[in-house]
Amino acid sequence: MIRYPIPLFMITLLFAQQPIRDQIRNNAEYYYGSGISFDAAEARDKALEELTEQIAVKIESAFSQKLQQKGQQVTKTTEKILHTHSAATLRNVQTIQTPRAGGQIEVFCYLHKNEVEKIFNERRQLIADIARKAAIYATEYNYAYALKLYYFCTLLMNSLPDQSVVCEGHNFSIEVPDAINRLIHEVTFEFLEERRISDQEREITLAVTANRQPVALLDFTFWDGSNQVSVQVRDGLATILLLGASVGFETLKVNVKYAYYECRTEFNVITDLWSLVNHPTFINNKDVELKKKRTLGDSKSGKPVTVSSEYNLKLDFRQPDTPQEAIVNNTLKLINTIQSGKVKDAFTDDQFLKTKLTDYLKYNRARPIDRDIAAVVNKTENGWELRRIRMLHEYPSINKQSTEYLVIDFDPDGRIQDINIAVNEFLYKKFVLESQHGDDWYNRLEIVKFLEKYRTAYMTRNIQTVDMMFAEDALIIVGRKIEKKKLPQDMVQYQQMANEPNYEYLTFKKDEYIQRQRQIFQLQHDILLDFASFNIIRKNNAPSVYGVEMRQNYTSSTYADEGYLFLLIDFEGIDPLIYVRAWQPHTWAENQLIKTANFKINK
Repeated sequence: MIRYPIPLFMITLLFAQQPIRDQIRNNAEYYYGSGISFDAAEARDKALEELTEQIAVKIESAFSQKLQQKGQQVTKTTEKILHTHSAATLRNVQTIQTPRAGGQIEVFCYLHKNEVEKIFNERRQLIADIARKAAIYATEYNYAYALKLYYFCTLLMNSLPDQSVVCEGHNFSIEVPDAINRLIHEVTFEFLEERRISDQEREITLAVTANRQPVALLDFTFWDGSNQVSVQVRDGLATILLLGASVGFETLKVNVKYAYYECRTEFNVITDLWSLVNHPTFINNKDVELKKKRTLGDSKSGKPVTVSSEYNLKLDFRQPDTPQEAIVNNTLKLINTIQSGKVKDAFTDDQFLKTKLTDYLKYNRARPIDRDIAAVVNKTENGWELRRIRMLHEYPSINKQSTEYLVIDFDPDGRIQDINIAVNEFLYKKFVLESQHGDDWYNRLEIVKFLEKYRTAYMTRNIQTVDMMFAEDALIIVGRKIEKKKLPQDMVQYQQMANEPNYEYLTFKKDEYIQRQRQIFQLQHDILLDFASFNIIRKNNAPSVYGVEMRQNYTSSTYADEGYLFLLIDFEGIDPLIYVRAWQPHTWAENQLIKTANFKINK
């Protein structure tokens, strides 16, 4: 092998840099590491590993009570925790590259200790951002999302060396556990009614409140004698099925859910930390006495009877010109079809409705709960809507039962046009109240209906609708149809602010997202999608344009996802037109979210 002499300028550089390395090694204010390889990237990785180990040794004592060690050394586990910071962390590392004999390269990395504190500050800020959002959910009685986020905060706090995590004037080491305990304590379960369907099947309905208000969303579990069953409370009510031996329960032992293992992938950092840090536990058990107050579907002798397919409708028609008879008859036809499951014998002249109803029953195992149905019939731009028929959904692969509400859309003559799964009543009432101040109820109603169509598309696995709703081009929504339409050039301009991402970058995510979603639809046994929250914001300079800012949660049998969805919608024409959609998975920092204020409309 021919050995070439090191050039004179490299020798000079080597001697010039040598004192810097010595100064760093002898300075207690720095962490450092070195690595040698034929590849500069590999050498830098080795240097960073050594640097990270130095940090871990320095702070391991602060982590000793926060780790799930599982036989591993504290230092090694601490190093893994530090790597959860490293995506943002080691960007401030300084490097010195030095050529070595034989063509190798030595990389020397160093980091001032103040930079490490900046790294931890980013984690503290993330905790503050998530805790702030959890507090908002709590005020909206969305206890499911509030508890989940607060619990994630506890794991994030265990990834810091702090004895007390303080940020923005809040001591989260005290406030977060207190909030979890308070929310669990506030929740009250009350037995409302039951229906004995058979000797082996009993339907129980519970009222779930907090501070005498209906809980908008909450998850709890109970043991039915053979399985741990997960139940979702929606709008203050939860209906559960007791099967087999559990039919005879006099007391239901429930546990309010706060540790969402299946949702850990919503945050990459939570996924990484789940097996590394200790998981705090909270007292979450409650006993619900199943004392009979009034019973539905029982004979006078108290013996179980088979539930009939007859329903009583108590509809509130708020417009004098409503086609009442047609709406009543078609609603009963739909409910009886859902109860019987015989879709192929109904709506034979409407392939769209037949297909959607078939998929709704297939993937959600839905059935009506109430025999006496009270609902409001509202006027819409395209006809009428009947809001909120209570349904029971079952998802066996995740042992989950969920109370949901169905919305039926009718044409002007009272024929059923569409069915969708409703948003939470708390959010719906909020939009009703906001529309009273802005005199724009029909626009806001169209947005709510769009979001309900969007949610139902996932729950019925209609990938074509999902694809269209995430289109790069603008969209037109007409009744049950969704069509693409080109935008006038330069009508919408995006203004990037602070740390927000470039909007154009986000548009390239669609194909990957849709392809992954198509595979999930095909492979997953059960799928749930819900909105943690959403805001409807009117543009000041374009009164017909609205921004919809919402957090979306998605859960399936083996996968969970969470993200931020933004839509910009114009109502000036005959049909609503979506100008912009932006999807940002896993983003939580407020200054990194695309908002309505980012867009300028030139009309």
